[in-house]
Formats: sequence, C-alpha cells, structure tokens
Amino acid sequence: MVEEERRRPRLSPWTFLAFSILATSIHKRLLSYLLPYGPAVDIPIRHRPKCVAPVVDDRRDSNNVVSLRMSSRGGITSTKIYERFEEGDGRRGPPLLLNPETIVFDDDGAMYVMNENAKLIMLVDFVEESREEGEGDGGGEKTNDDARPVMVLTAKAIEVADLGIGRPLGGKFGRNGCLYFADAVLGLARVCDLPGVANTTTTSMSSSSSSSSSTSPRPIVELVASRVKLEDGSWSSINYADDVDVGPRTGHVYFTDATDVRTDRDVRTGRWDILYASKVEGVRGKRTGRLLRYRPETGEVDVLASGAAFANGVSVMDEEETRVLYTSTFEAVVMMHRLDGNGKGGGGGGGGGGEGAERLLDGFPGLLDGIDCPRSRPGLCYVAIVSTLSPPVNAIFSMTPSWLGRVVRSLLMMIPRSWSPPLEPYGGVAEIFVGDDENGGPARITRIFQDIDGRDFSTITGVTEHDGKLYLGSLHADYVGVVSLD
Repeated sequence: MVEEERRRPRLSPWTFLAFSILATSIHKRLLSYLLPYGPAVDIPIRHRPKCVAPVVDDRRDSNNVVSLRMSSRGGITSTKIYERFEEGDGRRGPPLLLNPETIVFDDDGAMYVMNENAKLIMLVDFVEESREEGEGDGGGEKTNDDARPVMVLTAKAIEVADLGIGRPLGGKFGRNGCLYFADAVLGLARVCDLPGVANTTTTSMSSSSSSSSSTSPRPIVELVASRVKLEDGSWSSINYADDVDVGPRTGHVYFTDATDVRTDRDVRTGRWDILYASKVEGVRGKRTGRLLRYRPETGEVDVLASGAAFANGVSVMDEEETRVLYTSTFEAVVMMHRLDGNGKGGGGGGGGGGEGAERLLDGFPGLLDGIDCPRSRPGLCYVAIVSTLSPPVNAIFSMTPSWLGRVVRSLLMMIPRSWSPPLEPYGGVAEIFVGDDENGGPARITRIFQDIDGRDFSTITGVTEHDGKLYLGSLHADYVGVVSLD
C-alpha cells in the first residue's frame, strides 16, 4: 500500500503553476471572445433610466399629449414626405430617401438628408398627393389589412454628394456654408462647395441638376476630427460620432461621441450596424459617452463633458451660446453643459449625470435620441423619443442585488447579434421648456407628440424644427415625418 502510494505521480509546484497560468490564459481569452467590450458593470440608481409609462390611448389629444397618428383629428397635423419616381428622369439604382437619421436645412431653406449609403440628398419639388396608407407603415406591427386615404407629400431626391464609406448621422450647416456631420464610423467630418447652398437656388437645382453639377465645383469631403487630445496629453479616438450643432455666436462645432464601442458591419446585410453598438453601451453600463467641441479657427478638439450613457443628440440652447444640451440615451435624460462656467456642471465639475454637465430633465416615456433647440422658439426644445422601455428590459436595469444584474447583463452581451431584441415600436417627440435663470422657472415637459404603437411613425431618431414644423428622421424609414406645430 505504501509502495503503491509512492509510485503514484505527484504534481510538482512548477507543474501546478504552469497549469494555473494556462487555465487563466484560456479563461481570459474565452472572456475576451465572448465579451469583446468587457463585462457589465454596476449602474448606480441615479444613472438608471427613469421612464414614465406613456399614455395608452393616443388617438385623441388631451392635456399635454398629442397624437402623431395621421388620422388624428385635432389642432395638430402630421404627414410624411416620400421620394417620388418619375418616368424619364434618368434615375437608376436603389431609392435615395433611405433611413435618414436627421433632416438638415441650409440658410436658404433647402432640405437635406443623409442616407444609410452615405449619400447627401436634397429634396425638392414637393407635391401633395393622396395615397392609401396601411396600418403599420410607420414601422410598427400591422394590425389590419385596411388602408385609409391620407394626404402625403412627395419630392424629387437629388444626390448632392458622396460622403464616403462611413455612416453619417446628424449634421448642421456652419457659417461658411459647409455641412458638418457626425459619422459613426469616421468621426467628425464636413463637406463644402455644395451646389444649392450659396447662390444656387433649389429651383435651379431641381430643374437642371446636370448643368449645375458641371458648372459648380465638386463637393469636398474632409475628415475634421477622428481623435481628441486629453488633459494628460494622451490621445483618445472618436469611435462613434453621433450628432452635431454649430454655435451661432462663435461658430464652434459641438458634437457627441456616443460610446467607445466601435461600429462594425452586420455580416448578414453588409450594412453598418449602428444600433448594436448602442445596445452594447446600454447593457454594459459603463457610460463612456462624451460631449466634444471643435474650434474651426484652431482645428483643436476638446472634451466638454463625459460619463453619458450613450451621448446622442446635441443642440446649443440659446443665441448667446451659453449652454449646450445633449441627451444621455440609456439614462433617458437631457443633460446641460454650461459654457459660461456657471452652475454645477461648468468647468468640468461632477454634475448629476456626467463629468462636466448637470442633469436638466428626466421623466420621459422612453429612451431619448436627437434634440433641437430652434432659435425661432426661445426657451423650447424638441427631443426625439426613439423607443419605450419594455418591462423585461426595465427589470434588467433595476435588478437587485447588483451582482445579479451584472451577471444577467453580461450574459445578454454574449448572445448572437441576430438574437438581440428589437426596439419597442413607438414614435414620440417631447416638447420641453428648458428654463431660464431669470424668469423662466424650472425645466419641464410641455407636450408629448406620440404614436403609441408605431403604426404611422416609429423609431424616431432625429427631430428638426423649421418654419413652425417638426421634421422627423428615422433609421428604419423611407420617408421624412412632418408635424405642424401651429
């Protein structure tokens, strides 16, 4: 027995150490494969989305809730702009009005969109038409096969510029007529020398696009910023530029870097999958979104605020350019950064939702996307509500104890991309009063425009006010939504 025990092989300390190192290496490699963006982290209570339940019946206008349904009867009128195809126009290839995130207007009032194929499109020659609109044409689930006659607008779509290989999202025209745009793949970019921006009118653009292209200089696309220098002297890459606004006083360009998760292509479709990166940022809970500023006079980029749970829409709040608002999508909150250095968030302090900013307003019925503060309506801003928060997702965010929430959210990040849950069908825009330090009172929600189940309008990602109307963009639509405010 003793001799048999002596003959049994024993592991030496060095062998045990080698096996431990090998097991640790395999464990790390397996985790890096299953969780390439790292495991989920704790989400403090103050950073969890605090969404209120939307009003269920939105067929009637009541109090501060207004229906977006195209069949609504009330003081609000909603419609859509579709691309019009005409015989003999020489058009070939796929539609141009395809999944526009944001609608942009130049100083002459010309309307532009940037589609998912990175083409800058001008919409001209608007015609009112009657067409049969079926339930569910907004992106939500179709509930019946009955179509109803509605009045819509159609327009010719003209390709103005090829913006490159990336996926442009938000944009805004600057002082010099250049369009600054946020590209989720490349960073902050701009395109100049656009036909129709300076002296070319929309009429001449639509009537003789070939002749205008031969006489006008070719649009020049420039990558303005793909990284930002930090205070310690190191460089940080801009992985997901999302939205842009231009300061009316300084001409500075304010833009969001939504997350440190890079956008990649969906191998099934070959398209840039910009939604997956946002889902990873939300489920992971690391809050890596930032508000950045580009100074055209020096070419420098600096970080104004950080710590957002997917920094999304951005808009300068006032004509004096003292405050910038931006949305933190997975906190469902509007943040404010003070450029004048006053208040809790000025100068890089720790505000309620991120470093260098303060929490301005929450209590929305869903997750937030684009934001626009029009100069023509001082004190008012409009926020796109991209989706409601389903009960299962809400339960995951509020799960206790915290370690269990981390485990569940880490497991969710391991599932195949094709299994990730889609956004809840919903279309909404919030009108908010952003407050005034002197006589305006606190920030508050004044009106909610919504399509509760997304039958006519769904997944609204961008909102732009122009001449008393809201123009709505979506990543899953072949139209531009239009809502009359007056």
